[in-house]
Amino acid sequence: MRAFLIKYGLLILICSANCQKPAEPAPAADKAAQEAERIALILESPDRQSWQMPEKVIEELRLKNGDTVADIGAGTGYFARRIAEKVAPKGHSIGFDVNPAMVDYMLRDAAARDMKDNYRAELIQSRNPVLQKDYYDLIFFCNTYQHIENRVAYFKTLAQSLKRKGRIVIIDFAKLEKADEESGEVPANLVDKNTVKREFKKAGFRLKRDLSFLPSQFFLEFTRS
Repeated sequence: MRAFLIKYGLLILICSANCQKPAEPAPAADKAAQEAERIALILESPDRQSWQMPEKVIEELRLKNGDTVADIGAGTGYFARRIAEKVAPKGHSIGFDVNPAMVDYMLRDAAARDMKDNYRAELIQSRNPVLQKDYYDLIFFCNTYQHIENRVAYFKTLAQSLKRKGRIVIIDFAKLEKADEESGEVPANLVDKNTVKREFKKAGFRLKRDLSFLPSQFFLEFTRS
């Protein structure tokens, strides 16, 4: 957006449009908020309902009142807020993201939905996921796996944050032969589910469930060995 600023009203009388000064650059916080809104238009697209099947995903997560859940790479909180509804009133859903603008977005969204009591958002480091130990019933990842570095070490660290019977669920796109028009994902960015299984085994987990109800994604659930 281009805007022009005239600092003094008197200049209107003596300057033509060509002498007007450009506006000061938007503060970094404003730019971050604008970027978050742009991302939200993508992540919250109505089209996502058909291929992401959020209601069915929530059903298969088998959540209950009182559960504590971490959604890592939560973005706009697309699933984090749905999880919060499912574990209410005693449970908690925490949306983690590496992007401060998305954390702010989730905090605003939680407040607007009057869900602050059991839905919050926090920053997380991209390489060292230091979370509270023995705290989570479920750690959830959706469309995030390909962005995680040193994954075996990452999940070994994350295992310490699970309760004794805690679970990790990974939902991501199946390996594609060509770019997917609906999601925008391209083959080079994806990790096939057999690789996910191998990496979790190396990290000390066992596969509990491998579901295939999603049209273009896999659903894998792991527990500690």
